[in-house]
Amino acid sequence: LTGDSIYDKTRYYSLKNTFAISLLEGFNKWAKSGLKAFIASELRHFTLPNTTGSTSYNEHNLSIGAQLSKAQGKTFHYNATAETWLTGEDAGQLKLDASADLNFKLFGDTLSLTANGFFHRLNPTFYYRHYHSRHAWWDNNSMSKMLHTRLQGILHYQKTRTTLRIGIDEINNYAYFASSYTVNNGNRVNHAITVNQYGGAINLITVALSQDFTLGPLNWESVITYQKSNNKTVVPVPDFNIYSNLYIKFKIARVLSCDFGADVRYFTKYFAPDYNPGLGQYTVQTNTATDGTDSRIGIGNYPVANIYANFHLKHTRFFIMMSHVNAGTGKKNYFFTPHYPLNQRILRFGLSWNFFN
Repeated sequence: LTGDSIYDKTRYYSLKNTFAISLLEGFNKWAKSGLKAFIASELRHFTLPNTTGSTSYNEHNLSIGAQLSKAQGKTFHYNATAETWLTGEDAGQLKLDASADLNFKLFGDTLSLTANGFFHRLNPTFYYRHYHSRHAWWDNNSMSKMLHTRLQGILHYQKTRTTLRIGIDEINNYAYFASSYTVNNGNRVNHAITVNQYGGAINLITVALSQDFTLGPLNWESVITYQKSNNKTVVPVPDFNIYSNLYIKFKIARVLSCDFGADVRYFTKYFAPDYNPGLGQYTVQTNTATDGTDSRIGIGNYPVANIYANFHLKHTRFFIMMSHVNAGTGKKNYFFTPHYPLNQRILRFGLSWNFFN
């Protein structure tokens, strides 16, 4: 609209119909797997503001797919799904998803080995291709399909309460939101948001170890995750992410369950995605100063700790917690997202009471 008026209203609806034929696993003695075939039709309608009035977009797609699965039994399960798009805006898309798990006894307990992965060739969704607003405007009609491959393995041993997860991702033609501003004499000016597409290959490796311990009333739960991206400019991730929860668990008079403990969260410093309130989306930082230097904001390398007490009596649960109990110590890096500081020390309490019978 003219002047300083803003009309950033977007409307969207989707109508999807799916017809499927499914043969259930075990429907006769020869059917060791479940089998499904389906065809789906989807109509998507978008309305965006324009310089005069509004502009509408219709996208209709037709896809077919199949699924093979085995969920019965205790030892081996699998699930494989394939879907491809024949006509419409998303013609040429392909989704291949597969997972399998093997469970067997080891030293008196169950060891589970899970493998999953996928290959997706997907068209960037509508709002990566078209968006109109007062402060952001783009029509990208020549974006390439994104190729995303993931291979992941998970090992879980119930007896030691150990879980190890290893995943490898490769992404080509990655589409993402990028935000920028210019730092001039300490002020952030010339804010902008764009859609970028990186034409090369991005590789990401993830290794996560989860370990729980119990010794009498003492419990310790921890997760440590290592991630490495070969292009941290486009896919920024912290090298390490750690969560640990230490508490004692006991009962009073055999009816009141109590947990007293503390937990902590920590990740190494990295250039975290910024938040854009106009889109309600996280965006990759691409900021520069007037002298051309890198002015991206790094966050992390700061723990956030909480102490708490939980109680459970029949149908009633209540808690008291001091969150961010370590506020005021060390450098004041109270950020999970650039420019949005966390709350400092806060006392919280709550009550949940179920009324029934």
